[in-house]
Amino acid sequence: MNNITYIANYCYGSADPAEGRPATEDTQFRVESITKSLTAWAVLKLVEQDEIGLDDPVGQHLTSWDPPDTEYSWEEVTPRRLLSHSAGMPAGGYETVPLDEEPPLREALSGNADGPAARPTSEPGEFRYSNPGYALLELLVEDVSGRDFAAYVDDVLLDPLEMDGVTFVVTERLRSELATEHFVDGTPVTASHGPSNAHGELYATAEDIARFVAAGTETSGGPVGRSVLAPENVAEIYTPTVETTGFYSLASDGAGLEHFVETLSDGARAVMNGGQGAGSWSWFHAIPETGDGIVILTNSERSVQLIADVVKAWTDRRGLPAVSLARARRWIRLPVWVLVGVAAGLALRLGYGVVAGTRTFAPLSDRDRTTRAVIGGFAVLTFGLWWTIGRETIAFFLPVIAEWLGLALSAVVALLLVTLLFPKTDRNEPT
Repeated sequence: MNNITYIANYCYGSADPAEGRPATEDTQFRVESITKSLTAWAVLKLVEQDEIGLDDPVGQHLTSWDPPDTEYSWEEVTPRRLLSHSAGMPAGGYETVPLDEEPPLREALSGNADGPAARPTSEPGEFRYSNPGYALLELLVEDVSGRDFAAYVDDVLLDPLEMDGVTFVVTERLRSELATEHFVDGTPVTASHGPSNAHGELYATAEDIARFVAAGTETSGGPVGRSVLAPENVAEIYTPTVETTGFYSLASDGAGLEHFVETLSDGARAVMNGGQGAGSWSWFHAIPETGDGIVILTNSERSVQLIADVVKAWTDRRGLPAVSLARARRWIRLPVWVLVGVAAGLALRLGYGVVAGTRTFAPLSDRDRTTRAVIGGFAVLTFGLWWTIGRETIAFFLPVIAEWLGLALSAVVALLLVTLLFPKTDRNEPT
């Protein structure tokens, strides 16, 4: 998009390679957690209409569901904290089901849909990304508005912004035209959905998401908020509420109301959000005060590096300050290269020692036995932690990098253990 009042829509690749169906401007993607950004606007519309307050205890507005007991206070669970992932809600999400099944929202909220119950499990105030928190926001919208969530969002947001290609409803036509998602190895992902629309069940074209992003920017296309929200409420959405942690801190300084926020080197504020599912990545980035923005929708689990590259090309072409996501691309592969370097060093060291006769195969030798045992134990522990915890965590965001990290780490551990089986013959040799 150039100045966002003009939308340039570029499509590459296939919506479904098996069918030979190319991606076009009209191809719809499941945009995953970008849905949450639209949910934030829907909730702020209720605030603007004085139906709720951002800092009200959410329980005082729920009429169709009784919040489950918890050791933490429900009084601290507010729309503001739910929107900024700081309400103490459990991390993670729900198991998806085939498109022709309908898992009930309230069953999911109660913890009866292969996912955690929507209740605080830690002290509210710290950032912890939570899909159950957004399922609770969906119920809040329905109970306060008296309407189905999808219908409410359609009336107050999608129709006014002329987002004609956006839907929560999976029709036969949508199934036939939807971009097929793919795992890292290229295997197609069977289309499915979860019990809550609000956290990630929106289907849209890139142009429609661009219209939404543009609505929150300073352009000649109309006032900020495009008469859906007042400019001050859009500003509220873009105001950091809590400091982000982990993966989210790589691309942002803090979390606003389901828009991640970064202050750029020239003082301008950038806002962004992304979505990741089993077989897809999506992303938008915008600088509201200049009207610059970009939307990237993909149907591959491998595409986070591509997204970072495209965002970097966009900032360069527009003459914009570098954003954290683009800077992160420089070192996203660094751990792999470091481990490859370590593996190469270990291989050379072992090979030289064996050829030179300074190392011999003596696994039961007394030479540096304690040190060797400690190093070996640490290597095995690191290897175990990676394959039981680390790999799954990294693979959720960076599946390709996780594969290479696992291979490189495995090589380092294997070479290190072999090296320990070949202790030095000369104890006075410097290490």
